[in-house]
Order: sequence, then structure tokens, then C-alpha cells
Amino acid sequence: MDKLELARLIRMADRVEICQLMAKFTQYFDQFDALKILNKLMAADHPEVSVEFMEDGLYAGPEKVKAYMHAVQKYLDDPSDKRGWMALQNLANPHVVISTSGNRARGQWDVLNANAMQVPDYSSGQRKLTALWVCGRYDNEFIKVDGQWKLLKVHLVPYFKTPFDQGWLKNPDCVRLGGMSGVEPTRVSNPRSIYHSDATYSGQWLHNYGPYLPDSIDDGPAPEPMEDEATLRRIERAAAVKEIEMLQGRYLTLLESFSMARMCEELFAWKHPECCFMMCEGGEYRGPDMKRFVDACSDLKSEGNPMTVHGWFGMVDLWTPNIVVSNDGSRAKAQWNVLSPHAMAVTPYPGDEKKVTAYWFIARYDNEYIKLDGEWKILKNRVYSFARSPYELGWVRQPDARRLMHAYHGCGVEPFQASYHPDNVYSGKGPPNWGPLLPDEGEF
Repeated sequence: MDKLELARLIRMADRVEICQLMAKFTQYFDQFDALKILNKLMAADHPEVSVEFMEDGLYAGPEKVKAYMHAVQKYLDDPSDKRGWMALQNLANPHVVISTSGNRARGQWDVLNANAMQVPDYSSGQRKLTALWVCGRYDNEFIKVDGQWKLLKVHLVPYFKTPFDQGWLKNPDCVRLGGMSGVEPTRVSNPRSIYHSDATYSGQWLHNYGPYLPDSIDDGPAPEPMEDEATLRRIERAAAVKEIEMLQGRYLTLLESFSMARMCEELFAWKHPECCFMMCEGGEYRGPDMKRFVDACSDLKSEGNPMTVHGWFGMVDLWTPNIVVSNDGSRAKAQWNVLSPHAMAVTPYPGDEKKVTAYWFIARYDNEYIKLDGEWKILKNRVYSFARSPYELGWVRQPDARRLMHAYHGCGVEPFQASYHPDNVYSGKGPPNWGPLLPDEGEF
């Protein structure tokens, strides 16, 4: 292979691996496992290691970082303030710059989270469970240790944390995270990055949406690219990750154009005995039953169909791709968070009137894929719903205004209900969690 082409493909593999490292970072937080982040994902013993979450202070150096992450774990394990907790992290717009030596990198991801936690009410000062929008940006640094990328500096820059029912103009900063760990920070964080409606934002002013990445990072000469077995395996796995991402994008294109029969024929390994399709609590359809279900849904544009009523809006937005390829390269497991605006005929509380309702769809795709004749196909498509909340109410006041109990013949699997509820206690010790969760690389 041409050396320049090989170097380009190695850079591509580096970027994909760093993006998957960040996906695993968010999954471990979903598992309430800060110590797994510390021990598996961070260069915890490197003298430059640091963590800075919003305004909770900068913790620099191995001793400070380890003490801080252990304190975070203690907080996550404490169920006392975790009733109704929701802190799913949605990452978008990855931007990764690899250094000239190939041993360091900078990466940024925009963050928009639908959260729920106990925060002080501005009018009364009392803490109460509140649905929040949290917006910010990860600005991280990475280092390659023994051929694997690790987190070196984690920096989550806050833009706003706003109550769902108020918005970022009326109340852009309803909760501060300073001092949550009890560990003395290396430096108190400067909260100037927080959005405020009175600030002026432009390239010429103090307030902007930085920090921004450099165009390049020069830390020495580029190494000679080696076309060895390990390098080719890295490139092949990176290509598999991107091919699966594109396959899922094609799936959404056909789903949103109501072309489900075509979607089944083109994208699914629908003749495989393990093939299945599950949409929220509508049950899992397998094998021939899946094909009958898709055929029943194939003409969704018909007059009077309940899924194509006036005002329908069903776009699905996927965040935080997390893709693990099997050891032999023939299978893969993948997840995406869903945070999407929808509008459909549902039954919001109170009452039992079915009407077109704008709502937020918060969910997770948990899929499996198989490579057949050199091409990736969807083997198992499963959507787990966490919340479907009317636009004006939010997920704490009304977490679920819709049920998908299909009337199609063939659903022989017990429906799974993973819905969020504000009375559940979410912590490392509680039964509700944000699963299912993926294995790590090399575990299947």
C-alpha cells in the first residue's frame, strides 16, 4: 500500500478509536461506574492527567484525579438524591485532531442532554426534582499508551443548565456543581463560559462558544507507517464502525420515508434465524413473524392509518454512537441515544383523548449486526424507550404519553418496558438503570 494512503488510513483509525473511547466514557457514566472510567479509559498515572467537569474545579495530577474520581463514585453510589435521576449524555459533532507524532490528540464534542435531578428552585430556594436541558462541550486531550488511546485531560465546558419549563433565556444556569466531591481542587474553575442572555457573542468579544481546536498539533516528526497485521486490523475495525454508522443512517432514511418493506429487504439479515425487530413495548418479532410485521407496516401512507394522521412528525435523531466489533470481525453490537422531537396521535394525561401531540422522544437503539458476503446487515433492531414527554410538560411531570402495543399477529415475546419514571431511584445500587449496556472491546 502507498505510504501516504496508509498514513491517512491510520489517522482515520485513530479518530474512530477516540470517538469510540468517548462513547465508552458516556456508557460507564450510565452504569454509574466512575472507577471504570478511571481504571480503563484514563492515563491515570500520567503527570499531566486532569479532570474538570463544568464549574466543579480543575483536578490535576494522578493523586488529585484519583481522589476526585473515587469521590464521584461515592456520590453516584449514594441513592439519597437519585430519585428521578436522568443524566444521559448525548454527544454530537465530533472533531478530532491527531498530532504529527500520532501519539497525542485533541477532541471536541457538543453536548445536549435531557437531564433530571434535584436542584434548588430559584423562587423558593428549596431543592426539587427538575427536568433540565444541559448544554455544553467536551474539550478533551488524549494520549496513546502502549498502542491504545487514553483520556489525558477531560474538560466539560458548560453553556447552560436550564429548567425544562423556563428555557435558556429566562434561566440559563439553575444549578452549580462546585464542591460536590469534597476534594480540594487544584484550581477553582472560571464559570465565564456559561451562557447568559445579557452577554454579547461574536468573534470580537470575550463571550463565544469556545474553546476551539487548533488546525494542527505539531509534537515532532510523523512516524513511518507500518503495514503490519495489527495496523491492518485497526483499519478494518475502524472501517466496520463507519460502515455500521452509515447502515444505521440508511435505516433511518427508509424508516422516515415509510419504506419498511424495502428497508427489510435491503438492510436486514431477515432470513437469518436470529433476526428480530423490536420497537419499544410493542414486542419483539423474530424470523417469519418479523417479515409479517414489516409487511403489515409497509403501506403506512394509506388513508386513515393511525400512524399517518395529520401533523405526524417522526424524525429520529441519533447521538453518541457506541459500536463494538466482535473478535473475529463477523458481528457487531451498537447503541445510539435518541433525543428527538416527535408529533403523533397519542393520549397525554389527564384523560383518555387521543390527539396529535408534540413530544420529546428519549430512547436508545440497542442493535446487533452481522457481516454476510462482506457486507454488514442489521441482525437485531431494538428500540428501548425511556421517555415520551409532551412538549409543554417535560419528562418529570409526564414521562410517557404513548404506548406502542401493536395489534399485528406474531408478537410472541413479552414486551419490555424500560420507561423512565420520576419515582424510581437511579444509582449504582438501584434496580432501574439505563441499560442494556454493551460489552467492552474483546469481550465477545
